[in-house]
Amino acid sequence: MKKPVIGIVTRTFEEGRDYILGVSEEYRLAVLQAGGIPIFISPTNRTCYQRELEVETSKFKESEIQDFYQILSLCDGFLSPGGETIYDFDRLVCQYAYEKNIPYLGICLGMQMLGGMDYFLKGQVVDPTILNESTIQHYVPDTLFVHRNRIFPSKLRDILGVEEIYVNSRHHSHIAEKDFFHVSSRSSDGLIEGIEIPSKKFMLDVQWHPESMIQEEPRMIHLFQAFVEACRKK
Repeated sequence: MKKPVIGIVTRTFEEGRDYILGVSEEYRLAVLQAGGIPIFISPTNRTCYQRELEVETSKFKESEIQDFYQILSLCDGFLSPGGETIYDFDRLVCQYAYEKNIPYLGICLGMQMLGGMDYFLKGQVVDPTILNESTIQHYVPDTLFVHRNRIFPSKLRDILGVEEIYVNSRHHSHIAEKDFFHVSSRSSDGLIEGIEIPSKKFMLDVQWHPESMIQEEPRMIHLFQAFVEACRKK
């Protein structure tokens, strides 16, 4: 049986330098450990994303979008990783996965992308996030375990097999609750930490970074394994 190909969305990095493919090795290694083949998805237009704060989808020419879809068609599933800015190609990947019912695993910014997808489907370019103002410090990048999350009845609970879990936390913003997704996890201060769309094969997102916890919290590899398994059934 062929292994599923998992497209990992690229990120920009190193401020002031025109570099892309700023994706942590932890994502690639998690996909490999879960039985998938990782490839990196880069945009097909001529925009230099390192120099843009926010890029509208209209910056893609129609021919460039078709080129981008050609890349996406090679993938059995998509992993949208953490980052700082939601770009037009993030939206295109999310829309493509949603419309074609292709498995999508969003992490941190990737979850925030899915949480704002209703704006994108309406043709609006809106930041779907809300700045964190809560009793928990949610941006603690160098700490393995920061706070506990409650896991509600959901696909996420079925995968992790627990009602509560201790997670890391590296985000300044969160998303608001909306009707089109099911909230699968919240932190103790009430912020949304997990969402999924039950009507889809696998559209499941978490706010924390499971790729960084696999060694200390083995349950986290189950999330990638469930995602890769869903990709086998494309």
